[in-house]
Amino acid sequence: MLGEPSPLSPTQVSNAHTPHTGSKSMSIAALDAAIEYEIRMGTLDPNMDKKHMRRIISNRYAAKKAHDKKINKIVGLENHHKELENTIATLRPKVEQEQHFKSHLRVEKEMLVQRLQITTEMSKQKDAEFSMYTMERGWLMGMLGMLPPPPPPYNYDAGPSGL
Repeated sequence: MLGEPSPLSPTQVSNAHTPHTGSKSMSIAALDAAIEYEIRMGTLDPNMDKKHMRRIISNRYAAKKAHDKKINKIVGLENHHKELENTIATLRPKVEQEQHFKSHLRVEKEMLVQRLQITTEMSKQKDAEFSMYTMERGWLMGMLGMLPPPPPPYNYDAGPSGL
């Protein structure tokens, strides 16, 4: 048996499953094949108890499985990290553009607020001027005895007359 090739390589042993249960633990046949392989490779003492050897191989399998799972998780996290960095690199110019646009809008808003304040102030001055002229007209017409007749009441239901 020492000169024969291993019935199962370490990769095949790590992928061996119990066929009838479908569980992920290694079958006894797979464990025994792995034990034979390990004894031929010189990593296990052939004088050791068979049950103890199975436990060692089973623990190695579990450790390899946990290690592979950890490596896969790390690779997945690294890939996700790269994706996020690419997203950041893509969005950074857009954010800067939006910030520039926002500052432009802020300046425009300030200008419009100033225009509105000026327009409102001018409107108030025109209203005051109109009131003053209306009062002056009334005073002058009163002085001349030419008070105009009061305007007819506005009929809101009919709308403006003459249309």
